[in-house]
Amino acid sequence: MSKFRLFCFKQFCKVHVFCLLMMVIFRLFMNVSFGLLLWIVVIVSTSCIGIYLFYKPYIASKPFMITKDVYTIMAVSSCISLSIIAQRFLFIALRIDLINMLYFFLLMVLFAGIVAGSMKVMGWRKKKGIRRKGSFLKIIRHLGWGFLLFLFFYQLVLSYLLRPNFLTVMALSVSHVNLLLIIWTYFDVRRLYRYRRF
Repeated sequence: MSKFRLFCFKQFCKVHVFCLLMMVIFRLFMNVSFGLLLWIVVIVSTSCIGIYLFYKPYIASKPFMITKDVYTIMAVSSCISLSIIAQRFLFIALRIDLINMLYFFLLMVLFAGIVAGSMKVMGWRKKKGIRRKGSFLKIIRHLGWGFLLFLFFYQLVLSYLLRPNFLTVMALSVSHVNLLLIIWTYFDVRRLYRYRRF
């Protein structure tokens, strides 16, 4: 086995350790109930860490003991475990963002009601007959100021209520890293079984 693949073999073990740590965070801090998929992550990651600990004494002196099949099992299982973790992580972050979007929608409706009520109180109704040029420009000017206030209110709510929270950024980062890991593992394992040299 090449030094690069020995390095990758160690990194796959770290991915499984990360998955187990995320399971602890899910259970203790996020109060997530374990379903079938998360129990699969526990079993798979624990087994792969056991495989790594079994081969660890031989990695430096006898790297040839790690066969293609063992390397492939570690690589593919790390992709599967991290995919399940990323899926659950994204679901939790999406639920929080949906709640924030609901608050944002309610505030937008409230703002629209305030604007409509203000226009009605100030008597900005359509007048029948021929509109004068001065009154038309005045309406356009007021609409422009109203649109500016709307954009200000929109940015205010977007900045303080819908700003990306740490959980969303973390979930997206994990999912993107997992996607890159899957792509790289696919081509690496494919190359591994195409050539005899390991």
